[in-house]
Amino acid sequence: MSDLIERGAVPDGYKVEVFDGRVIMTPQSPEQDWTVSDIKDAVKAAGIARERVFGDVPITFPGENDAAPGLTIVAFDAERRRNSYSCIDVLAVVEVPSEPDDEKDYVRNVRKYGRYGIDFYVIADPFRKMVTMMSEPHASGHGRVVEVPYGRPVEFTLASGERIKIDTGTFPTREVGGG
Repeated sequence: MSDLIERGAVPDGYKVEVFDGRVIMTPQSPEQDWTVSDIKDAVKAAGIARERVFGDVPITFPGENDAAPGLTIVAFDAERRRNSYSCIDVLAVVEVPSEPDDEKDYVRNVRKYGRYGIDFYVIADPFRKMVTMMSEPHASGHGRVVEVPYGRPVEFTLASGERIKIDTGTFPTREVGGG
Protein backbone atom coordinates (compact mmCIF):
# COMPACT_ATOMS: atom_id res chain seq x y z
CA MET A 1 0.00 0.00 0.00
CA SER A 2 2.80 2.41 0.87
CA ASP A 3 4.33 1.91 -2.58
CA LEU A 4 1.01 2.68 -4.28
CA ILE A 5 0.66 5.89 -2.30
CA GLU A 6 4.23 6.96 -3.06
CA ARG A 7 3.71 6.39 -6.79
CA GLY A 8 0.50 8.44 -6.73
CA ALA A 9 -1.59 5.44 -7.81
CA VAL A 10 -4.47 6.29 -5.46
CA PRO A 11 -7.16 8.43 -7.08
CA ASP A 12 -7.94 11.75 -5.39
CA GLY A 13 -10.78 11.53 -2.89
CA TYR A 14 -10.28 7.84 -2.16
CA LYS A 15 -8.91 6.04 0.86
CA VAL A 16 -7.08 2.77 0.18
CA GLU A 17 -6.38 0.12 2.81
CA VAL A 18 -5.37 -3.52 2.71
CA PHE A 19 -7.53 -5.50 5.12
CA ASP A 20 -7.56 -9.28 5.49
CA GLY A 21 -5.59 -9.56 2.25
CA ARG A 22 -8.09 -7.44 0.30
CA VAL A 23 -7.50 -3.97 -1.09
CA ILE A 24 -10.35 -1.71 0.00
CA MET A 25 -10.75 1.55 -1.89
CA THR A 26 -13.40 3.81 -0.39
CA PRO A 27 -14.48 7.21 -1.68
CA GLN A 28 -14.41 9.85 1.05
CA SER A 29 -17.68 11.62 1.82
CA PRO A 30 -17.89 15.31 2.66
CA GLU A 31 -19.12 14.31 6.14
CA GLN A 32 -15.95 12.32 6.76
CA ASP A 33 -13.74 15.19 5.64
CA TRP A 34 -15.62 17.83 7.62
CA THR A 35 -15.66 15.73 10.80
CA VAL A 36 -11.93 14.99 10.60
CA SER A 37 -11.29 18.70 9.94
CA ASP A 38 -13.28 19.68 13.07
CA ILE A 39 -11.36 17.13 15.15
CA LYS A 40 -8.01 18.37 13.77
CA ASP A 41 -9.00 21.89 14.83
CA ALA A 42 -9.71 20.63 18.38
CA VAL A 43 -6.37 18.79 18.46
CA LYS A 44 -4.52 21.94 17.34
CA ALA A 45 -6.40 23.96 19.98
CA ALA A 46 -5.03 21.48 22.57
CA GLY A 47 -1.53 22.59 21.55
CA ILE A 48 -0.54 19.41 19.71
CA ALA A 49 1.91 20.15 16.89
CA ARG A 50 0.72 19.42 13.36
CA GLU A 51 3.73 17.11 12.84
CA ARG A 52 2.06 14.71 15.28
CA VAL A 53 -1.41 14.78 13.69
CA PHE A 54 -2.38 13.48 10.27
CA GLY A 55 -5.08 11.65 8.36
CA ASP A 56 -5.03 8.77 5.89
CA VAL A 57 -1.31 8.11 6.50
CA PRO A 58 -0.29 4.44 6.79
CA ILE A 59 0.29 3.00 10.26
CA THR A 60 2.24 -0.26 10.27
CA PHE A 61 1.27 -3.21 12.47
CA PRO A 62 3.83 -6.04 12.85
CA GLY A 63 2.68 -9.11 10.97
CA GLU A 64 -0.59 -7.50 9.89
CA ASN A 65 -1.91 -5.17 7.23
CA ASP A 66 -1.24 -1.46 7.50
CA ALA A 67 -4.11 0.86 8.43
CA ALA A 68 -4.72 4.43 7.32
CA PRO A 69 -7.03 5.95 9.95
CA GLY A 70 -9.03 9.09 9.28
CA LEU A 71 -6.96 10.83 11.96
CA THR A 72 -3.93 9.69 13.94
CA ILE A 73 -2.10 11.35 16.83
CA VAL A 74 1.42 10.09 17.52
CA ALA A 75 3.83 10.53 20.43
CA PHE A 76 6.43 13.32 20.68
CA ASP A 77 9.26 11.00 19.68
CA ALA A 78 7.42 9.12 16.91
CA GLU A 79 9.73 8.01 14.15
CA ARG A 80 8.60 8.56 10.58
CA ARG A 81 9.43 5.63 8.29
CA ARG A 82 9.22 6.96 4.75
CA ASN A 83 5.49 7.79 4.54
CA SER A 84 4.30 5.80 7.53
CA TYR A 85 4.54 5.42 11.30
CA SER A 86 4.59 2.38 13.58
CA CYS A 87 1.57 1.50 15.70
CA ILE A 88 3.81 1.64 18.80
CA ASP A 89 3.98 5.44 18.37
CA VAL A 90 0.21 5.95 18.11
CA LEU A 91 -1.58 7.62 21.03
CA ALA A 92 -5.05 7.95 19.48
CA VAL A 93 -6.96 7.08 16.33
CA VAL A 94 -10.20 8.55 14.99
CA GLU A 95 -12.33 6.91 12.32
CA VAL A 96 -15.45 8.24 10.58
CA PRO A 97 -17.44 5.37 9.05
CA SER A 98 -18.26 5.53 5.35
CA GLU A 99 -21.33 3.34 5.79
CA PRO A 100 -23.74 2.48 8.62
CA ASP A 101 -22.50 -0.10 11.16
CA ASP A 102 -19.23 -0.51 9.27
CA GLU A 103 -17.76 -3.86 10.39
CA LYS A 104 -14.22 -2.65 9.70
CA ASP A 105 -14.57 0.28 12.12
CA TYR A 106 -16.81 -1.34 14.75
CA VAL A 107 -15.37 -4.86 14.92
CA ARG A 108 -12.06 -5.48 13.17
CA ASN A 109 -10.41 -2.13 14.03
CA VAL A 110 -11.60 -2.36 17.65
CA ARG A 111 -9.76 -5.67 18.02
CA LYS A 112 -6.67 -4.57 16.10
CA TYR A 113 -6.23 -1.21 17.84
CA GLY A 114 -6.81 -2.81 21.25
CA ARG A 115 -4.42 -5.68 20.56
CA TYR A 116 -1.66 -3.22 19.62
CA GLY A 117 -2.23 -1.02 22.68
CA ILE A 118 -3.64 2.11 21.07
CA ASP A 119 -4.91 4.00 24.13
CA PHE A 120 -7.82 5.82 22.48
CA TYR A 121 -9.92 4.72 19.55
CA VAL A 122 -12.67 7.20 18.68
CA ILE A 123 -15.44 6.56 16.15
CA ALA A 124 -17.38 9.65 15.07
CA ASP A 125 -20.41 8.15 13.31
CA PRO A 126 -22.46 10.52 11.12
CA PHE A 127 -25.18 7.85 10.66
CA ARG A 128 -25.70 7.11 14.38
CA LYS A 129 -24.98 10.75 15.32
CA MET A 130 -22.80 9.32 18.07
CA VAL A 131 -19.16 9.36 19.15
CA THR A 132 -17.91 6.06 20.56
CA MET A 133 -14.72 6.48 22.57
CA MET A 134 -12.77 3.39 23.55
CA SER A 135 -9.88 3.25 26.02
CA GLU A 136 -8.08 0.72 28.25
CA PRO A 137 -6.78 -1.45 25.39
CA HIS A 138 -6.39 -5.22 25.82
CA ALA A 139 -5.84 -8.29 23.65
CA SER A 140 -9.32 -8.35 22.09
CA GLY A 141 -10.40 -4.71 22.14
CA HIS A 142 -10.84 -2.00 24.73
CA GLY A 143 -12.07 -2.34 28.31
CA ARG A 144 -13.87 0.99 28.49
CA VAL A 145 -16.43 2.18 25.94
CA VAL A 146 -18.24 5.51 26.27
CA GLU A 147 -20.89 6.73 23.82
CA VAL A 148 -21.54 10.45 23.51
CA PRO A 149 -24.34 11.81 21.31
CA TYR A 150 -23.43 14.49 18.80
CA GLY A 151 -23.87 17.89 20.43
CA ARG A 152 -22.09 16.96 23.66
CA PRO A 153 -18.33 17.44 24.14
CA VAL A 154 -15.86 14.56 24.09
CA GLU A 155 -12.77 14.88 26.32
CA PHE A 156 -9.77 12.68 26.92
CA THR A 157 -6.17 12.94 28.08
CA LEU A 158 -3.40 11.35 26.03
CA ALA A 159 -0.55 9.37 27.62
CA SER A 160 1.60 12.43 26.84
CA GLY A 161 -0.55 14.46 29.27
CA GLU A 162 -2.23 16.56 26.58
CA ARG A 163 -5.97 17.04 27.09
CA ILE A 164 -8.22 17.14 24.05
CA LYS A 165 -11.76 18.52 24.09
CA ILE A 166 -13.85 18.06 20.96
CA ASP A 167 -17.06 20.00 20.34
CA THR A 168 -19.26 17.51 18.49
CA GLY A 169 -22.01 20.07 17.95
CA THR A 170 -20.56 20.98 14.55
CA PHE A 171 -20.29 17.39 13.29
CA PRO A 172 -22.32 16.79 10.14
CA THR A 173 -24.81 13.94 10.05
CA ARG A 174 -25.89 11.63 7.29
CA GLU A 175 -29.05 9.61 6.79
CA VAL A 176 -28.78 5.89 6.08
CA GLY A 177 -28.94 5.48 2.32
CA GLY A 178 -28.55 9.25 1.88
CA GLY A 179 -25.87 10.82 -0.23
